[in-house]
Amino acid sequence: MIKAHKGLKADTFKKPRAKGTWSEADPAYGFRASQYLLGFMWRIDKATKEKRKTKTADLARLNGSPAMAPAETVTDSTPSNDGLSDIARKLMPPLAVQNFEKLRTSSFAPHNKMGVVNEEELAAAYSEVPQRTLPDGQSGNVIVGCMKNETPYIVEWIAYHRAIGVDNFLIYNNDCSDGTLELLDRLQAMGVIQHRNNDNWKGNSPQQYALNQSLKEPVIMNADWIAHIDVDEFMNVRTGNGTLQDFYDAVPDATNVAMTWRLFGHNDVIRLNDELVIDQFDTCAPKFCPKPHTVWGFKTMFKNIGAYEKISCHRPNKLDETMKKKVKWVNGSGQDMTNEAAENGWRNSNKSISYDLIQLNHYALRSAESFLIKRQRGRALHVDRSIGINYWIRMDWSDFKDVTIQRNLPRVRAEYDRLMQDKELRSWHEKGLEWHREKAVELHGMPEFEDLYQQALKVKLTETERVAYALALDMES
Repeated sequence: MIKAHKGLKADTFKKPRAKGTWSEADPAYGFRASQYLLGFMWRIDKATKEKRKTKTADLARLNGSPAMAPAETVTDSTPSNDGLSDIARKLMPPLAVQNFEKLRTSSFAPHNKMGVVNEEELAAAYSEVPQRTLPDGQSGNVIVGCMKNETPYIVEWIAYHRAIGVDNFLIYNNDCSDGTLELLDRLQAMGVIQHRNNDNWKGNSPQQYALNQSLKEPVIMNADWIAHIDVDEFMNVRTGNGTLQDFYDAVPDATNVAMTWRLFGHNDVIRLNDELVIDQFDTCAPKFCPKPHTVWGFKTMFKNIGAYEKISCHRPNKLDETMKKKVKWVNGSGQDMTNEAAENGWRNSNKSISYDLIQLNHYALRSAESFLIKRQRGRALHVDRSIGINYWIRMDWSDFKDVTIQRNLPRVRAEYDRLMQDKELRSWHEKGLEWHREKAVELHGMPEFEDLYQQALKVKLTETERVAYALALDMES
């Protein structure tokens, strides 16, 4: 054979030399590999049994007859035993079903069993805090934001953040047709905000262009603390009297705060209306939900100490090398996460996730009709990405109740009513609301949007089913 195949060497088929008696390697930490295996045997057994039961049940469904699983019978009362709801079984593609099976016994399975804040019972209302009088040349706590066709929501958002201690706002708008520009102009004339038109933006996104321009503005240069958030995001302080100062007092050494998103779903609110957002939507994602990646995204509130050269969507960037030792990042419970976040990143990890002192309530959808309009409007940052059913699946979380922000309702309504006493402001608000209502009617009449609307309303998933579906969408895209 060796002669017939010139590529073979003469010693190809020789027996290998004996290498002596085998002995197990010395364990590094005092435990053998077999001991580690035994330590995890309960989890392996559990996963194996679950997989076996699911496989047996699937075969039974395919064959149209009952089947026996080890140690138990799968009967008609439990036709699949896969844990999926009927709706999820109809909606989810095979990859999502596989993800669900893995998640059920995974450490990534979502749950709400963390933190010390009671989120389901409404505590006593926070007391009203008057607006501060700042020294000349100081702008205090500042929000910089970007808006496009958001008229019905702006006055509430401004009133809310003024009520918790925001002193100034720098707001950019672009390509608005619903009265947002005129309403913002009126708020500026009233001395409430500073407004800049951003129609002539350049680069990849209107939002990043605006943030670059904001660094030249005195209101930003003279700020104590700065946060870049959107009009569908509310800073929810969950300590003391619920003000920013209460939070700062709890984290006196912090220079950067990762305010983690808490994603709030549409809460079965179908029609666009004129009620306060923070009062309408009180169901949200679980606190522990490491996947999909959007759930633990954060926005940053940071002290204006000159540590970073740039403001980006989620955080300041380009850390000055000479300032590295002066920055201290904390999470929503005031715990140090500097090593994790000082130079990059925009989402929390298993180590840094926490919401006890502050979280960022993110009402990405609001009502189902508001979602339609958002879909038609597009995005401020990723202008080349559409907002379709994938976005709804990732954002419509309504599994757990969180009413902590509603302690602010009395003082928000008081500030809202004060602002709305201005007849011109109220007029622009009402015109904008009517524009949005008419736009909803228009979109209902367009097959593409009406189909999306009906499709969205049929998506009723548990938290684990939603994660499984979202991960499947991530893979497909």
